[in-house]
Amino acid sequence: MADTALVLGGGGLTAYAWQVGVLAGLADAGVDLGDADVFVGTSAGSLLAVELAAGAAPAGLYAEQVARERAMLEVDFTLAMTAKYLWAALGSRDPGTVVKRLSRLALSVRGVSEAEVIEKIRPQLPVQRWPERPVRLIAVDALTGEPTGFGADSGVELVRAMAASCALPPLFPPITIGEGRWMDGGIRSTANADLAQDCRRVVVLAPIPKGPGASPSTSDQVATLVAGGTRATLLTPDRPARRAFGRNPLDASRIPAAARAGHRQATTHAEQIRTVWQD
Repeated sequence: MADTALVLGGGGLTAYAWQVGVLAGLADAGVDLGDADVFVGTSAGSLLAVELAAGAAPAGLYAEQVARERAMLEVDFTLAMTAKYLWAALGSRDPGTVVKRLSRLALSVRGVSEAEVIEKIRPQLPVQRWPERPVRLIAVDALTGEPTGFGADSGVELVRAMAASCALPPLFPPITIGEGRWMDGGIRSTANADLAQDCRRVVVLAPIPKGPGASPSTSDQVATLVAGGTRATLLTPDRPARRAFGRNPLDASRIPAAARAGHRQATTHAEQIRTVWQD
């Protein structure tokens, strides 16, 4: 059993920026979540997980976000794509059925090849090989609906695993790994906090606390962890942070404000995090 796990959720450019701000703010307050024994990432959180595992300092990442010094992947998730996603996500009250509906949507994507997705993701990675420190990049098999956490021991190239964790339908097609077709882990849950159940202490950052429809809430997943004996806590954006995000999570102009909002929020929650993270 790993001792500490940092769980990083998905939600686009503003989600990434907010989490970077939180980590930098906590580090300033003397709580360094970058020393986690394992990093669990979903979608945008997967990129941050790899960066931290590779040794990136939250302060440096924060400076990049505030100053917009780093070009982040920008994509056009159109209104038509949003409508298709919501139609699939809101079509059932059963989480398993929702995953099946979104899987069908993912498998129907045409016009974008897997190779194109991988080449879009590659420049975003700080390293091209798995970091020595453990990471779990969460993806869901569109053929079975089952989740997994890809890591160095999975035998999968890092960029392919990252592409799978970020393959959000109907923007991108699923990524072929082994016999599976793997899509964005956010299809199942925005943070997949329950997949850190083998860790003793867990801090979860969830920029989007719950997906649409029947998607499980991160707060419920964290409550389940606690009920099972894990010391766990959850931080989600407060109202000012949500305003900073704006309505479009892929709006790059919102990155500095989202990062600052995360940094501000961290200062008021540092003790909450410290009690879980530090003995």
